[in-house]
Amino acid sequence: MTAEIVNPLFSNELPEVPLTNAPLARVVAQVRFPAIQSIQDQVFVGKFQEAIRTLYPRPRKDVMNGFVLGTPTMVSSIIWRYVDQEANWIVSLSDNFLSFETIKYSSRKDFTERFGFLLEKLAETIGPTHTDRIGIRYVDQVSLSEDESMAGMLRTEMIGVKEIFGKTHHMISELEGPSQEGGVLVRWGHMPENASHDPDIMTPISTPSWFLDVDSYKSYESESMPFEPAALSALTYQLATRAYTIFRWSVTDKFLDRYGRK
Repeated sequence: MTAEIVNPLFSNELPEVPLTNAPLARVVAQVRFPAIQSIQDQVFVGKFQEAIRTLYPRPRKDVMNGFVLGTPTMVSSIIWRYVDQEANWIVSLSDNFLSFETIKYSSRKDFTERFGFLLEKLAETIGPTHTDRIGIRYVDQVSLSEDESMAGMLRTEMIGVKEIFGKTHHMISELEGPSQEGGVLVRWGHMPENASHDPDIMTPISTPSWFLDVDSYKSYESESMPFEPAALSALTYQLATRAYTIFRWSVTDKFLDRYGRK
């Protein structure tokens, strides 16, 4: 039966239901910390690469350009990427964040253990002292035929006016609010073919689609949290559990069966 949850932002943990064909487009975890300018130096970050090179042997360097707020001055920053041999897992390191993403997600336990390993190596080699924010983001993407409905696949509250208005160009809903662990930003809706609400994290596909994008996070705006890998890994698992609870609240048994509930 579909989980009976009164409020998915504050309810208890739900058992994970494995899906053989889960419609996950991408999962990304990120920890942000006060800027360490030395990370822009290839020699300085070399010790971090060496610590993870066996698992993520393919490095590359990306340059991000942006303007200084309130000025016409453009600045560039380097993002170091480390990719596994099959290009399923990507580690990204910049001067104020470490992110970890995959298109081959299997479970919360597996993902947070992999992320925890990276946090440990970052602490050992780069040595951030504090954490500003930590979060994990899940993006589901369901391919639809031209006139296919999500009725019966979602809770009524998640369908919105699309079923009333019929054919639309797109429909996007957004919710941001507090959760038991910190906060969530949830976006969901319908997109036309070759479109995405966020192309950086959800690749456009050739058919219409329905998506659910859940960002579960904890921010430390007034006082940074000490950078402790074990605590951050445990918190990532809790944040992932919150994101999963929102997913389970949103979908019905019909959805779970369609995507291979074991």
